[in-house]
Amino acid sequence: MRLALLLLLVPAVAHAQDEFEIQVYDVATAHQGEPGIELHINEHLFHGRADETHTTFEPHYGLRDWLELGGYLQSSVANGEHYEFAGAKLRLKARMPQRYWDGRIGLAVNGELSIIPSQFEPAVYGSEIRPIAELRSGRLFAAINPVVTVDLAGDLAGHPQLEPCAKVAVFVSESIGLGVEAYGAFGPIDDLGSEEVERGFVTFDYLGRAVDLDVGVGANHGSEDHPVFKLILGIHP
Repeated sequence: MRLALLLLLVPAVAHAQDEFEIQVYDVATAHQGEPGIELHINEHLFHGRADETHTTFEPHYGLRDWLELGGYLQSSVANGEHYEFAGAKLRLKARMPQRYWDGRIGLAVNGELSIIPSQFEPAVYGSEIRPIAELRSGRLFAAINPVVTVDLAGDLAGHPQLEPCAKVAVFVSESIGLGVEAYGAFGPIDDLGSEEVERGFVTFDYLGRAVDLDVGVGANHGSEDHPVFKLILGIHP
């Protein structure tokens, strides 16, 4: 809990925060040969401007029990009127087959390449490395993703940027959890804290046999969109 609260207070760069995939990764990967899909819907309410809905379809496939291939197709609708294609990403997620500390701790890493239209990401071409560490102990779940992104074009090309996020949840039953999430973006590692934005969410999670649901409401400090509603629907065999 302290980790999540500290991240909420970290200064961050506004443009670096992902407006389409607002998610803290766990270490789980699909079983070999198993397909699945996630739907991400984020509603951003802007002060003095129209609202904007971001939708992402994320299919994935288990290459091995420990290795998952996935992709993203993103779209945006402003004020319920204008549909825009908002880019595509390709990702590969690998997890350590074994868990540590008597099965409580799991580790994984996710890598991404992206092509995003310039109105959403000025650099257009980007990459991401997302280390993942999670703790599961009784009813407690916690995860941290110290994400490092690198623009492949634009003014910050080749400059790693640190964008950590974290989640803490308590499961009141095997399938229902209540939690908090925190997101930050420090900016380029060689110029940390050059701007200030914080984002925090309160979340509800449902883990079913074939369907998962993550719903959250959050707020930003230091940027125009406030509040933000998010929904992630996952379907798997």
